[in-house]
Amino acid sequence: MKLSEVCCKNCGGLLDFDTVSHIKNSRVVCPHCHSIYIYEAKHSDIGAQLELDTERMRLKEKQEHNKELWESEKSKKKKNNKNIFIVLLILFNIILIAALYMVTNYVINHRPGQTEISISEKALTEKKVESKKESPGWDASTNSEKALTEKKVESKKELSGWDASTKTFTNKDGVLKIDKAEKSTNFDGKPALKVYFTLTNKRKEAQVAQSLFQEMARVQQKQENTSNDLMYAMMPFNETGSPQEENHLNNNINPNGTVSGFYPYVLENETDPIQILFQKDYQTVDKYEITLK
Repeated sequence: MKLSEVCCKNCGGLLDFDTVSHIKNSRVVCPHCHSIYIYEAKHSDIGAQLELDTERMRLKEKQEHNKELWESEKSKKKKNNKNIFIVLLILFNIILIAALYMVTNYVINHRPGQTEISISEKALTEKKVESKKESPGWDASTNSEKALTEKKVESKKELSGWDASTKTFTNKDGVLKIDKAEKSTNFDGKPALKVYFTLTNKRKEAQVAQSLFQEMARVQQKQENTSNDLMYAMMPFNETGSPQEENHLNNNINPNGTVSGFYPYVLENETDPIQILFQKDYQTVDKYEITLK
């Protein structure tokens, strides 16, 4: 580092020195007039200026050294942070892989329909299978169970459908018994038919009698060329405005409950026979014919 320019006080010439190391024996000699100067501050102004420059050089060198140390520490810290981030990233990946492995094993071992069997139960099952293989032939218990099952199925079949002897139709929804059918007149004097019934609800929820009847049976009048469904008939009322006879069609039938009533129909004529078509899932499965008298 170059020191401040210093001029000779005798001739005004520039004293030729760049660093303190050029000064020997604490003396500075002017190259022009050969005047001698003592560079120590206590002996001359030039010495004081030289000492000031020297101190300035030391401070600057110290600052540069501190700057280098700070940059070195900063670089080292940045490198350490990077290493810590890499380590944390590796740990996170390890934890994630372990979690995925555990979840996969759990799903495989507990998938729907899979039942865990202990070793003892498994051995017992295998023993039973081997025992069955070793003893072929007639199995009375199996045969009896099969016969009982077939009997139950036949019994159910017998309970489903139309029974002419009791005039009862049965399906999965209910039991409909036709008590009788008789001619009558509606509120305006036209011929009508009243079909008296006893209806049992086999569903798990309460059902309106009229709706359940309509799902189980349809009533038609069979004519020469057509067979049309009969329409609902409005029956006569008393002077008080109430029906002369309660039909109970609006009753709610509880599960396994039974209601008796009648369903009124408008007749197309008073001679052609009546057919009651019994239904299962809205498909006609049987019929009952009534002759009008």
